[in-house]
Amino acid sequence: MREDVRKQALNKNIMILSSVILALFVGIMAYMVYFQVFMAREIAEKPGNARYAEARNEVLRGTIYDRYGVALSSSVREENNSQTRVYAGKEAFAQVLGYVSRSGTTGLESYMDRTLTTDEFVLNLNKETLLGILQNPTKAISRTKLGNQVVTTFDAQFQQKAYGLLGNKLGSSGSIVAMDPQTGEILAMVNRPSYDPNKLEEIYGDLLKATKDDGVLLNKAARGTYFPGSTFKIITLIAALENIGDAATRVYADNGLLDVKVGKDLPNINGNVYGNISLKEAFAVSSNVVFGGLSLELGGDKLAEVAQRFGFNQDLNLDGLSVGKSVFTAYGKSDDGALAASGIGQTGVSTHPLQMAMVASGVANGGKLMVPRVVRSILKYDGTTKETFQPQVLRQVTDEATALLVKEYMKNNVDSSKNSNMKRISALRGAGKTGTAEDFYVTTGETEAGNKEAVTNSWFVGFAPYENPKIAIAVLVMDGGGGSGKAAGIAAELMEWYLGNR
Repeated sequence: MREDVRKQALNKNIMILSSVILALFVGIMAYMVYFQVFMAREIAEKPGNARYAEARNEVLRGTIYDRYGVALSSSVREENNSQTRVYAGKEAFAQVLGYVSRSGTTGLESYMDRTLTTDEFVLNLNKETLLGILQNPTKAISRTKLGNQVVTTFDAQFQQKAYGLLGNKLGSSGSIVAMDPQTGEILAMVNRPSYDPNKLEEIYGDLLKATKDDGVLLNKAARGTYFPGSTFKIITLIAALENIGDAATRVYADNGLLDVKVGKDLPNINGNVYGNISLKEAFAVSSNVVFGGLSLELGGDKLAEVAQRFGFNQDLNLDGLSVGKSVFTAYGKSDDGALAASGIGQTGVSTHPLQMAMVASGVANGGKLMVPRVVRSILKYDGTTKETFQPQVLRQVTDEATALLVKEYMKNNVDSSKNSNMKRISALRGAGKTGTAEDFYVTTGETEAGNKEAVTNSWFVGFAPYENPKIAIAVLVMDGGGGSGKAAGIAAELMEWYLGNR
C-alpha cells in the first residue's frame, strides 16, 4: 500500500513539473512570437538602428486611394528588391499627400506611415507545424509583407479640376479647400504653384531655394498665413447677432468712413457711401463702416470668443493634416482703429483657406461644425476593410436659429449681386461671402526676412445648395483683386461641376 501511495505521489510531482516546464516553454514561445509580431518593428525603427531601412523595405508600402478607389500613391518592387513610390496624383496632390524619400516623409504619407508599412500576419498553430515551431517559434507567423492601404476623402477628378483653375504666378496662384459640411470630409485641397513628387530627387534642391510665400513644399491651404478680409465678416455678423439685441433690426448710418481715435480711419472700398442701411444690406454691400462699428460695439473679447469656436487661436490637431494656427487678436476698445480693422479681417487676423472653409461649413450645417478629415478607411492588403472612420462633431459654433439667419444673409449676398460670377452661384442656390484683402507676399530675397510685396488677395467663402448644402468651399487667389472676380469665378466653376457630377 505504501508503494502505491509513493508511486502516485511521484507521478503527481512529475505531472506538476512537466506542466511547469510546458508552461514555461509556451510562455517563451509566445514571447518570441509577440516579439516578432509587435516589438521587432518598434526596435528596428529606433533612431540609429542600421536595420531600419531594411526593415521598412521588407513590406511593400500600401497604396493611397481617393474616395472612389483611384490610386493616388502606390509602390512598385524593383528588380534589386528596392521599392519605388509612384505618385499618380502628381502636382495636384503634392502638398497634401506629401512624399516618401531617403530623408523622410511628409504630408499624409507621414501621418499614415506606420499604417502603410504594416502588413498582416497569420498564426499557424496546428499539429502539422508544431515540430517546426518548437525548433523555431518564428515559423508560427506567416506575413503578407504587403502594407495596409488608405482610402482618403479626396475626389481625384474634382481635385484635378480645382488644380486646373489656378495658375503658378501671382494673380492666378493660390489655394482651394472644398469639404462636405455634413460630414467634414475634405473633397479637395489644392495649392499652386506646385511640383511633381515623382521628380523630387532631381528638383529638391531648387524647391528648397524658395522658402517664403513662393515656396511649394508647404501645404498653404492648411498652413498659410493670410488676412481673410471681408470673409471674416461672417464671424463678426454671428457675434453681433448673438450679443446685440437689435443688431438685425436697427438702421445703420454709413457715410463712407468710420472715424477712430487711434490709428487710421476705416473707409469703405472705393470710398462708397451707403447711407441708412439694414444689417442684411450692410453684409451684402460689405460695408466696412457698419462692420467696423459693430466691432467697436462688441469689443475684441466677444469677437475672439466666436472666432475661437470655429478654430481660431487653437491647435486643431487634425488627423492626417498639419494645420497652422489661425490667429485673432482681441484688441481693447482703447485701440479702436485696430479693433475696427480686426472685425473686417485685416489687422491682427491671419488664417488659411481650410479655416475659412470650416467657417462656411459650420454655418451651412446649422451651426454644427464637423471635424475636418482626410481619411475614410483603412484596407488590408487584399482590399477588405480593416477600419472605418465616422464623422464627428467638433463643436456647436452657434445656435441653429443664428446659423439659419447667417445662411440667409449669405444667400442674399449672392442673389443681390449684379456680378456675373455671383449670378452663377445664385443659379445653383448657393450662398457666400467675398473678400478683398490687402496683404503682403513675401518672396525669397537676400535678407533673412525676404522681400515683401503688397498684394490684394481675392477670397470667396461659401456653400451650395442653400437648402441642403453638399459642398462648402474657400478659394484664395494671391493678388487676384476683388473677391467677386477671380475667387468667386473659381468657386462658381467648382460648385457647378461638383453639383452636376456628384
